[in-house]
Amino acid sequence: LREERSLEGMTIHLEDSSFAGYSLNILPNGGVEQNPQEWWDAMCKTTRHMVSRNPEMCARIEGISFCAQAQSVVLLDEAARAVRPSMSYMDQRSGGVRLAHAGGGPRVAGVGLGFLLQSLYHTGVVAGSDKDPVWKYLWVKENEPEIYARAHKWLDVKDALVARMTGKFTMSRDSAFATLLMDKNTAKPEFSSALMKRLGVLPEHMPGIVASTAKVGTLLAEPAAELGLHSGIPVFSGGSDAALIGVGAGCVRPEMTHVYMGTSGWVSTVTNKNIVDTNAMIASVVGVQPGLYNYFAEL
Repeated sequence: LREERSLEGMTIHLEDSSFAGYSLNILPNGGVEQNPQEWWDAMCKTTRHMVSRNPEMCARIEGISFCAQAQSVVLLDEAARAVRPSMSYMDQRSGGVRLAHAGGGPRVAGVGLGFLLQSLYHTGVVAGSDKDPVWKYLWVKENEPEIYARAHKWLDVKDALVARMTGKFTMSRDSAFATLLMDKNTAKPEFSSALMKRLGVLPEHMPGIVASTAKVGTLLAEPAAELGLHSGIPVFSGGSDAALIGVGAGCVRPEMTHVYMGTSGWVSTVTNKNIVDTNAMIASVVGVQPGLYNYFAEL
């Protein structure tokens, strides 16, 4: 396969591709899980397939990066192995946890007014849905304490794969924003200590926050052997589907809009403003380009 596409004066060639699937486990209590080992096995299978067809080209690989599903909760141990299945974005078992921790009194957008105002002040958004990652994290804490005690870091999907490749635990800015805990008022991206304290999120579980373009580390010898690649290849943080699909569609400047239809659907407009509408449950999401957001509504 070969494809040419013009993007901001650059020409991109798709030389080859490979595909492998993995399972989705839907539970009767509203849980939706995936096995992170299956993600890794699929990566190894497809990468080895590519290497077998293109050995000379793969020997010249100069970097690895990712685009992946977002707002899953992946809890890893110190060896970057999952301590339990990933809780997918679609997982909705944590409604009781949200009601218990999101504050009393008048409720707006599914949470108490006090928590809403505190969240908006610190992050510009609010965790008002059972699908939001922080409630799933707290569900594990309250329902699986032995598993929770084994967790070293809380990451998202592609950040967990980066950690396995490099041994470094990080989140890109868009991944960190998607936890709905990233403080918007600090010069350097970091998670809100006030919200973590209020909700009982352990600060030591939170990774460092890096740019999507950041080199996190290099491919270690063990994962390199599993993938069929040479060690030492730079590994970059990449971005989530919501952050990078717009870039792939060519929406890279304010007021440019695209419509996405796939496993989910949304309309997204690039903006340089942080906008939130709690009644309509619409908000601007941190993009991969510094200073830009994706203001989108799900279809």
